[in-house]
Formats: sequence, structure tokens, C-alpha cells
Amino acid sequence: MNLTELRNNLTEKLASLSEQQLNLVSQFVAQLELTHPSINNHEDEEKALQKWQYLKENNQELDDENPLTDQEIELICQVLSQQNKKRPVGLCQGEFTISDDFNEPLPEDIVDLFYQ
Repeated sequence: MNLTELRNNLTEKLASLSEQQLNLVSQFVAQLELTHPSINNHEDEEKALQKWQYLKENNQELDDENPLTDQEIELICQVLSQQNKKRPVGLCQGEFTISDDFNEPLPEDIVDLFYQ
């Protein structure tokens, strides 16, 4: 089950719980946050990514002196999955213009520069 399916499944189950049961779930989640803190600040994210980059650049699967924790691996996976998401259309709208002759053939002197 992927993360999206898991979230949807949990949301459906939470919707059917009573107020008392929801309070118990809330207490459980609060306890989880205390005992398993997630990496949320930018500094920890940067450190995890630097460790991963070092391992990647040095063709290492594991650094015995400074291994990646499960939380760091999870964070790296989140960051990398976000990098592969498509960007919405129109992010730079109004920041630059494209001339009307953009699709016209280039002048011969510029084309010649590609073949030098």
C-alpha cells in the first residue's frame, strides 16, 4: 500500500469513529510524535541530503561512521519524490515575454555559429 492509499484508508476509518475513539487516536498520535520525532526543520533536511549526496558521489551504499537513519531515508525519499512532480503552468506569467517571431527561422549567420 502506498502512502496515498494509506492516508485515504485511514481517513475513511477516522470518519466512522466516535468522538471518544477520535480522542484516543489523537492521544496516540501525540504519543507517537513524542517517541518518534520526525525531521521537520530545514537544517536536518540539509544534513540528510548532504549525507545522501556524499554516499551517492562516492558510490557507497553505507557509511559505517555516519549511517543514514530511517528518518533521514524517509525524508530523502520525500524530497526526491517532490522533485519529480510536474510544475504548474504559468508560474512565471508576466515575468518575461516571447517575441512574435519566436518560431521563425534563425538568420543564416546565427545558424552558421552552430556548425563551427
